[in-house]
Amino acid sequence: MPLGRPRRRRRSGHAVLILFLLLLGTGAVGAGLYYGYLLLSRDLRDRVGLLEARLEDMRDSLDASERARGSLSVELEEARARLRYVQTRYERDVPHGEARRLHDLVVRMLGEGIAADRLAFLIRAAQTPADCESPPETRQFFVRVPGHAASATSVSFADRRITVSAEGAVATDEQDRPEAWFDPAKPVQVEFSRLGGETEEVEGVLPLHHAMVLDGSEYRFTVRAGRTGFAEATATRCAFP
Repeated sequence: MPLGRPRRRRRSGHAVLILFLLLLGTGAVGAGLYYGYLLLSRDLRDRVGLLEARLEDMRDSLDASERARGSLSVELEEARARLRYVQTRYERDVPHGEARRLHDLVVRMLGEGIAADRLAFLIRAAQTPADCESPPETRQFFVRVPGHAASATSVSFADRRITVSAEGAVATDEQDRPEAWFDPAKPVQVEFSRLGGETEEVEGVLPLHHAMVLDGSEYRFTVRAGRTGFAEATATRCAFP
């Protein structure tokens, strides 16, 4: 019996050693896990702090953008208001159409040295009922088009001292092929030439109106579209002024 006791003690010693090793391993694993947890927590805290800083920067940028957009909106509305004001002034102060043509004519004549009082007198004289001959003269002529030669492209009035001619845009057919005559729906250039003198030009869509003074008489012209390729010029002689 005494011989068996040492073996039980040896077995007990091995068990204690194994238990100790298990506890030591468990502690090491726990320590490693805890250390890893600390590292992971610190990394997460750093990342959260970085994201919060970025979020704050984005909020600041958004606030700055909102302020800038508000400022731009105010400037845009002010610019629109100024534009509306300029447009209103332009429509009120700048003449259009026939008024613009008369305005340009008056400016040109003033620049040529004609007295303003003389122009004012002539404008006021236009209110006087016209003393005109009747009936007016009407003549037909062919309207020139680029690239096409034709005869009878002008007519004369006032004993051949005033010649009227015109040039227009080429008309096209349904297949967009050019014709040999002008298109009355497009602007034309009408020339009124004095014999041995200057030429006055009027441009626009027919009918067009013009007046010239010659030897103390006023000749009032109306040019309108006639039959295909032709225009009709009507002249009325009136007392001047």
